Amino acid sequence: MEIKLVPVRPEDKGTLINLYQLYEHDFSRFTNRDIDKNGRYEVNIDFYWEGDERWNPFYIEVSGTIAGFLVVLFENMDIDPDPTHVIYDFMILQKYRRTGIGRAAAIKAFKMYNADWAVTQMENNTPAISFWRNVIKSFKEDNFTERYRPERKKYIQELSTKT
Repeated sequence: MEIKLVPVRPEDKGTLINLYQLYEHDFSRFTNRDIDKNGRYEVNIDFYWEGDERWNPFYIEVSGTIAGFLVVLFENMDIDPDPTHVIYDFMILQKYRRTGIGRAAAIKAFKMYNADWAVTQMENNTPAISFWRNVIKSFKEDNFTERYRPERKKYIQELSTKT
């Protein structure tokens, strides 16, 4: 089983928007977001391709089939020559969950860039907190930090892949 991170091209934006519908559906139990009158979640990702190089969307492919997506954000790239890289969005389709694909994709993303990283989860999204703690611990052993930001109600894991 070959797992790849494939950059999403602007002409493939429609497919990514469709995947975001599934992401927002899954995530709505934590965000309480509702669909609009057309039965869809409002999603705008045009800015990913409007000259702002901070946004880096990837499909997660398994043997050539899309199994999910992730977005890497180069945080504060406009003011920091060495920006922190953030896993901004991450989604694995239900069929592929608990198979190791998400873990492998996350680690591939970390290895793609020689950078400091941050991964954030909402405090009520306990499955995501558990997933990221396990992935990062298996990847970096105890060489990472975690903090809780009560004002944002978020957990943040920070690690580095700098050599």
